Amino acid sequence: MSPSAYAAWSKDDLIARIQSLEAVLASDPKISPEKIPRPQTSLTSQDSAKKSKKERKPFDINAYPKRKIALKFCYAGWEYNGLAYQSDPTPLPMVEAVLLKALADCRLIDPEVGIDGCGWSRCGRTDKGVSGAGQVVALWVRSAIGAKASARKKNSPVEDVEASEESSAVVPGDAVNQPPAVPAATPSESTQQEDTNQAELRYVAMLNAVLPRSIRVLAWSPVTDDFDARFNCTFRHYKYFFSPGIPPYPHLSLSPGEDGLLDVSAMQDGAARLVGNHDFRNFCKIDPSKQVENYTRRITHATITPIDTASAGSSPSGMPLYVLDLKGAGFLYHQVRHIMAVLFLIGARLESPSIVDTLLDAQRITRKPVYEMADGLPLVLWDCGYPEGSLSWRVDDASSANPASASRAGGPQSAHNLYYDFDLLSSQSRTKMVMTEHFAKAAEVFHSPPRPPSNDA
Repeated sequence: MSPSAYAAWSKDDLIARIQSLEAVLASDPKISPEKIPRPQTSLTSQDSAKKSKKERKPFDINAYPKRKIALKFCYAGWEYNGLAYQSDPTPLPMVEAVLLKALADCRLIDPEVGIDGCGWSRCGRTDKGVSGAGQVVALWVRSAIGAKASARKKNSPVEDVEASEESSAVVPGDAVNQPPAVPAATPSESTQQEDTNQAELRYVAMLNAVLPRSIRVLAWSPVTDDFDARFNCTFRHYKYFFSPGIPPYPHLSLSPGEDGLLDVSAMQDGAARLVGNHDFRNFCKIDPSKQVENYTRRITHATITPIDTASAGSSPSGMPLYVLDLKGAGFLYHQVRHIMAVLFLIGARLESPSIVDTLLDAQRITRKPVYEMADGLPLVLWDCGYPEGSLSWRVDDASSANPASASRAGGPQSAHNLYYDFDLLSSQSRTKMVMTEHFAKAAEVFHSPPRPPSNDA
């Protein structure tokens, strides 16, 4: 018989055929297998096989309950072309494109409707190379809680049924995004659902199982239907890391000063002048396509502090590291990088701290001066704030799942334990740092290292 003739056979029929062949060949090895009579095929097994194939239906996400949630996640910006999803090809992947694919792979959103069809909103947009430690997005996703939860449990993969405890905490919301046909629970409904002890999907574990290590979902929170991750945000906190001994730009030479380092105290003086309501048109990139009319923004916190080198290490040059902490309700296009560029000029003693006051006087400086903004690599969107009590961040409850999934969700030996992920990345980064230091030593044989001018020169 040809191989195609066995295609419709059931497992039991195939096993019977093999046993029949083995028995006959054992008694007479010279007999041709084609002459061995075929056993009677079980109609019951054939019918059941056809029936099981007929019952397999494509996954229909619209047959399941939906709810709106917020996701808090982090990402290493140097591996991506930026945060915001783009339909056009980019040299490097976009963070949101990778996250959307993971959501679709987990069957949490409908890939056919795309980013607009799931009510997507983001807290802050970051550019190429810029990282995020506490980015927040909101969207509609499939839920295990609702009137059709029993139907979902019948048809869904086992790993999708594993879940964490449900909470009644909710948040205000997204006026521009329309909810899907199946609405999320209202606050009162959410409380009732919690009382039924229904288990929600394990959003954190499911997504981290398919996402690259450079993107990690930290937590999720239930939100109300009108929640918007951007417009409900009350503050954004940025951090910018730098070393005082390395010129921020290759062409910028440090002026003579103490040990040839950036004057961090002068930079702190300049940063302190940013606090308050000011017109920041001279501290941002002017983009006519954005049609921005109001350049006034409020900075609530601006400090420069040293990083604890015992835990964080130092720069490859052996210099200590510092960080600018900048908090505000909102920021203009490339505002943080322009602020850092001016602070670098102050630290290099090319400008005095009073230049900040001068640039903030939009009536006096009517045209933005030309200067190069700081690099985006050391910039991190550290956190996004929301009204107190409006979000209830939670992670998967390992005790509510089976042992295998609990390990995936974050057991001490789990490959998807978030601490393990970040510890591994930190170890890899330290290795790269040491290797880079040795590259510099190898280059020193042929190229003299730059030496800052001394006061005695």
